[in-house]
Amino acid sequence: MTKRGFTLIELMIVIAVLVTLMAISFRIMSSVSDTEARTMTITRMQRLENCLSGFHAAFGCYPPVKLHGNRSFRDQEETINWGNESEAWRWVRAVCRSQPIGCRFPFPEGMSGYIRELSDLIAQAASSGEYEGVFNSQDMKEWAAAGFSSAGDSAIEDRLSSKRDEVLWSEIKLFQYGVMSYLLPRYFVMMGGSSKYFEAGGYAQWTKNNQKPSDPFTGDTTEWTTLYRWADEMRNDSKNENVVKLQMMPSQSACARWLPNLEGICRCDTDLHPFGIHIKSGYWRDRGIFDSMAIEDLAPALHEACFTPDGNGSYRDQYILDEVTVQDGWGHEFYYYSRSPYQSYTLWSAGPDGKTFPPWIARDKLSGLELDMAAKWTKDDIAHMSN
Repeated sequence: MTKRGFTLIELMIVIAVLVTLMAISFRIMSSVSDTEARTMTITRMQRLENCLSGFHAAFGCYPPVKLHGNRSFRDQEETINWGNESEAWRWVRAVCRSQPIGCRFPFPEGMSGYIRELSDLIAQAASSGEYEGVFNSQDMKEWAAAGFSSAGDSAIEDRLSSKRDEVLWSEIKLFQYGVMSYLLPRYFVMMGGSSKYFEAGGYAQWTKNNQKPSDPFTGDTTEWTTLYRWADEMRNDSKNENVVKLQMMPSQSACARWLPNLEGICRCDTDLHPFGIHIKSGYWRDRGIFDSMAIEDLAPALHEACFTPDGNGSYRDQYILDEVTVQDGWGHEFYYYSRSPYQSYTLWSAGPDGKTFPPWIARDKLSGLELDMAAKWTKDDIAHMSN
């Protein structure tokens, strides 16, 4: 008796069934993944809200984050091409980030060699032609080829020194005072770099935005270099007398009330654990932000972390900042909006597509493509308001 093989029709039916099953499986997996991301987003948002409520209870307002850019893109209307979604989003994103969530500050000098290695790695990858999908624009290619500096490079001092007295983030971008700089014990977190940023004659972005602290035991004004030493000691001995002093400072100790809400949800390079609370997320706990990343992940992350002291986008004046922030379930930083007198706020996630629109710009003021983009980008947003 001869064995009959599959006919062409039977084979096509089998293939069709397999394709259908694969499509169903993919939809199920995508749905599960999206549900997990949404659950993580809402959970983290609730924990951030607990912190914001604690801050309001302690200080009578929500974090008074200063503008780090323009809150309106109206003055850019003539240059925004709303028909080009990527170009339009670049402008709108900057507006949405005018009150950032994350705090940013210089890397310690000890990271200089490591950052230089990353710079060389990115430049080689861009020139090899192997990662065209990553370096797919002239902007990215020029950025990668130019390389970038770090806190220990002597050249960076020359570029920054001319703007030593500048206070505004838009002028120099050395320190970013976002929401996290209010919710975290700032001295613990942001004083990990070189003391030259804080000491007498240091950078105005720090000294003008941070009132000189006082010794909680004596009431005497304390120098920034002293505080820097105390913060440095914390990394080696959490029971050191000076570390205890640092923890007792009112602005620092207040953070201890809501700090447990931030345990394990922050993106940061240093494994910070003020008051014994490990704020670093599980994903980042065993590696630095830039460790163990493929070029596909590393290049965009570094590109996002770059800024130029001159503020003119020069590729040859790049500098990398350290950062502490909180991301949603899709890996996008949350957004925050609060206006003076800071008695209310809006906290939101841009959702799966990573795009959003400023909630303070009324939709009835929009029309045409502008309105279409706003509707498209906000349809998957997850927003919570304080009242």
